[in-house]
Amino acid sequence: MGPQAGLNLFNAILNLSEVTTDQKHFSTILMSLPKHITDRTSYLEGETSINPAYNIAKIVKKLEEAGANLIGLACNTSYSPRIYNVIEEELNRLNSQVTLIHMPRETCKHIEENYPNYRRIGLMSTNGTYKSGLYKNLLEQFGFEVIIPDFDFQDNIIHRMIYDKEIGLKAAPNKKSLELEALLHRALSFFEQNKTDAIILGCTELSLLLKDKFVNNMLIVDPTEILAVALIREANVLTV
Repeated sequence: MGPQAGLNLFNAILNLSEVTTDQKHFSTILMSLPKHITDRTSYLEGETSINPAYNIAKIVKKLEEAGANLIGLACNTSYSPRIYNVIEEELNRLNSQVTLIHMPRETCKHIEENYPNYRRIGLMSTNGTYKSGLYKNLLEQFGFEVIIPDFDFQDNIIHRMIYDKEIGLKAAPNKKSLELEALLHRALSFFEQNKTDAIILGCTELSLLLKDKFVNNMLIVDPTEILAVALIREANVLTV
């Protein structure tokens, strides 16, 4: 996955764990092996035939061998069915006993349980997640109305914020350019004009750009934080 995404998840687990000493934190293993995992959007868009699921499953198995029994994948696009279903199949083939937490499903549950009056949900994501319909299908199953732009806007504004070789978050995660800020403004304006209640940051890198809980009266939903909460919740169950 993107190295920054894994780091963000690890930091979220630390920050959201209600402990008072180092020793009370959960034992956590972070494996960052990005060169071994094909870009998820490149695979979903047909730019490569190598499904990243196979190496993701191998890395999950390595985590299990190192002692992990609860796994979170720090990449929204990896939950797209063409990837995630194969990860599950491979882990079954490898006789893995780990529990995978499904970040997009947890995100939909979080909105439903905590913001029951929020019905118009926007999505900012990679083109891979956009085209796969991952969040759109899940949100509709939960009864939400999904607000997404047409593909031209998606490709030239939102996807570019993530993948542009010069200003994108993957290329320059710690450098906010005026051009990037302008793209973000256009994206937020689209959702505001469409009376969006909440926006899901459907790419983990986007949380580097949007840190406030509300922007222009729209709730900003960070799946990375929600995944961290779910991992902590399930880890507490395992340690009871």
